[in-house]
Amino acid sequence: MRHSYILRHLLLARIYLITVILTNASAQDVSFTGFGAVGFRSINRNPVALFNQEPYYEGKLQVDLDLSKQIDAQLDFRGKSQDKQLVLREFSVKFKYLRLARIKVGNIKKPFSLEGLTDRDEYIPVNDSHIHRRVSELGYDGRNIGVLVYYNYSKKRPQYPFSYALGAFRNSSYVTSIYGRAAAQLRSNYTVAFGYGHLSRGGDDAIETHGASIDVGYCSDHWESNIEAIYVQDPEEGIRRRLQGSSDRVYSSGIKSFSAIRIDIGSLVVKSIEPYMLFGVFSPDLSNTTWHTLQVMLGVNVFLDDNVRLRLSADGLYSKDRHAVEYSSHGSMFIAEIFVRY
Repeated sequence: MRHSYILRHLLLARIYLITVILTNASAQDVSFTGFGAVGFRSINRNPVALFNQEPYYEGKLQVDLDLSKQIDAQLDFRGKSQDKQLVLREFSVKFKYLRLARIKVGNIKKPFSLEGLTDRDEYIPVNDSHIHRRVSELGYDGRNIGVLVYYNYSKKRPQYPFSYALGAFRNSSYVTSIYGRAAAQLRSNYTVAFGYGHLSRGGDDAIETHGASIDVGYCSDHWESNIEAIYVQDPEEGIRRRLQGSSDRVYSSGIKSFSAIRIDIGSLVVKSIEPYMLFGVFSPDLSNTTWHTLQVMLGVNVFLDDNVRLRLSADGLYSKDRHAVEYSSHGSMFIAEIFVRY
């Protein structure tokens, strides 16, 4: 009873915070962006343990505040049907005193992989790749409290054909991490980038691990394609094996390719279609590569408007552990979703 009372008042407090922001929007230079999505997933998993059919919805409200010419702030609220809660996913402050160096402080993304830095409303597929999900579980992608110094390439400044990011982060699990990422713009549409992450965990389960990523991509108005490779040390499995008296150096690796093409239709209902495909392989332990997961994702975005799309995806996962003879398709899913961006 008391638990529900606390949750109710926390929800009221969040609603009050948003109301205050909206009420004072006219007093500052404030803009609002975000997205909403509703869909249905059919998932290949044991229905006794988890539902294998899942209707869902989710949404994002991003509030951008221009506090001065040199200082911006951002709040990112998220909610989804699984949690039925409104969550402040990110708060950050950006300082723009130097042309080639921005400073961001807050609960922000770690600059490791290409996919990890792509916003949900800019990401073409419905699902993240299996490689990105595993790398995030290991702690290399995602958000933490940190300080980031960076510069993003802009076509308005072709004399600076590069991007970079360097940051230090800390979370509540005694993990301190340092990240660096550098990208070069080759010609106008080609990019090559390298990322590095160092994780240091203190406490009883102390361990230090490293990870690296590389990606090469092409992007134009109607075509996007990239190849990304990841090589990381697994901290969780390393600790477990150390307790068993084995080496704590367990390395995981994955590679994936992605391509999408946008085809203009121009009809009254359908403005354009965007078919895409993703192929990937991830091995959680390079000392035994018979244990791996193959991913084949095929899908299409049907644009009813520039900001409204019907998204269809078939995401096939084919896994084999070190004891299996045949592949398992556990975790594969079909998704249909209506996505609206504003």
